[in-house]
Amino acid sequence: MLGIPYDSKRNFGLDLLRAVAIFFVVHGHGAHLLASSRLSFLLSVSLPDCVDIFFILSGYLIGYSFLSYANKNNGVDLRKTLLFYGRSALRILPNYYFILVVYYLLVQGGIIHGNTHEFSIWYFITFTQNLFTPFYNFYWESWSLPVQWWFYILFPLSLTVFTKRFNAKRATLFICFFFIAFTLMYRYSISDHLTDRFWRDVWLRKTVASRCDNIYIGVLAAWVRTYMPDFWQRHSVKSFVVGIFLMVASILIPRPFGSIYSNVFALTLPPIAIALWLPLLTRIKSFKTIIGSIVARIGILSYAMFLTNLMVCQIIDVNFADFFSRLGAWGYLIYWAIVLCVSYILFMAIENPFIKIRSRLQKGQANS
Repeated sequence: MLGIPYDSKRNFGLDLLRAVAIFFVVHGHGAHLLASSRLSFLLSVSLPDCVDIFFILSGYLIGYSFLSYANKNNGVDLRKTLLFYGRSALRILPNYYFILVVYYLLVQGGIIHGNTHEFSIWYFITFTQNLFTPFYNFYWESWSLPVQWWFYILFPLSLTVFTKRFNAKRATLFICFFFIAFTLMYRYSISDHLTDRFWRDVWLRKTVASRCDNIYIGVLAAWVRTYMPDFWQRHSVKSFVVGIFLMVASILIPRPFGSIYSNVFALTLPPIAIALWLPLLTRIKSFKTIIGSIVARIGILSYAMFLTNLMVCQIIDVNFADFFSRLGAWGYLIYWAIVLCVSYILFMAIENPFIKIRSRLQKGQANS
């Protein structure tokens, strides 16, 4: 479809989850375009933070890949880790750096608002813009990429080291519980910085140290699938139902500003809910309808859409706000159309060529 490749080995249930996540991310950034339309009531609807889904999927997929390898090879060797680093770089860096350059040029040209001086571009190049302290006013959506990038670095390296002395089953549990405990303690330690909703957002929701638990909960899901496969299969429906209830509870439970629940635990509940959906979703292997094909392709485009939707929104807000306000709901649909077109161009021009290189690298590994 439109030249977007789809590997039959992909799991459709997970692509469906990606499509749902990116839909709510794009909607969340552009929902204000509905303010002057009959759909303005949607602005008051509470939605989960669907970036959690991308964290859980990263933790689950990478965790399952490494655990499977460790069980077959009695541990994780440096060659496997280095090859993973190379494939991850080809997956993340081209789009990320290209959009970084585009953002810099847009800000310098006055097309969108931003500050390229307060936080050095070098921080963005090295994924250190928000390790322990927040950034703001430039390349906002990049906050989640360092969370994943440092997981890509630290988890395989930790597993490589620990599986020299312990089996992967024990080593993974230790690694996961360490990072989850570290995250909870970090959130508690920064409570004094959370003086209003803005600082709460950038300190709690958008720093690497504050979001590690999300991604390692995904690894724990992979651990359950690897070492408790019968349980994973047998209770998949029950797990999904419990996950739905937990997600609804995470939205409805009051979060008094400054409370320990709001500051420490509120960001952990939704990822647990999402992880509970995985046993059922991983059973949905393929699709047989045109809608399924569209959903699958949106799942593939999700990374490009994630990096471009807020940029499109900022261009609209800074340069065409009055025009889009008069369009009402049509303006919202045009915003979606632009995001899809820009994402498609980014995918085909930048991302897809590097995907082909990754595929050749993976085949070379399989044949060696």
